Amino acid sequence: NPKFIMDIYRDWVVGEPHNKVIVAYVSMHGSTFMLVNRLVSRLQEYGVCVEKLNLEQFDEGRVAMALVDAATIVIGTPTVLAGPHPKAVYAAHLANLLRPKVKFVSVIGSFGWGGRAVEIIVGMIPNIKAEILTPIMVKGMPAEADLKLVDELAALIVEKHAGLPLCG
Repeated sequence: NPKFIMDIYRDWVVGEPHNKVIVAYVSMHGSTFMLVNRLVSRLQEYGVCVEKLNLEQFDEGRVAMALVDAATIVIGTPTVLAGPHPKAVYAAHLANLLRPKVKFVSVIGSFGWGGRAVEIIVGMIPNIKAEILTPIMVKGMPAEADLKLVDELAALIVEKHAGLPLCG
């Protein structure tokens, strides 16, 4: 059925993204995992479809399929040797190659001694013409104030998604 295939392709290329967030993450000591879980639960409370992808079990096909109709990508990464985790780098690189129609991107994660994880991830996605939403990088394990920043990011995403079609 060529019409079915052409309709899907047309929607993929020029259709409006859905009210969907992809949260692709890797966590080494649990702090990034805490941030990711807080973000996912808050977005779900607001009625946003969320697909949480643990990059420890990286599946290029699954990531590519998830990106097709998402409006927002959030990359969760710990800082490793002053930069993002290699698996987060690979996910950002793949997203840049695929050029999804996302409208918003953010980075959340943790660090121990500082670094440039956010700048490196953002610099890796020049093909994605999306607004960069406030990144959240916390030192060590998240404190209550850090979790409130995650809540604010979730509320901002919900606001930015207003009027987008519901996801399937």
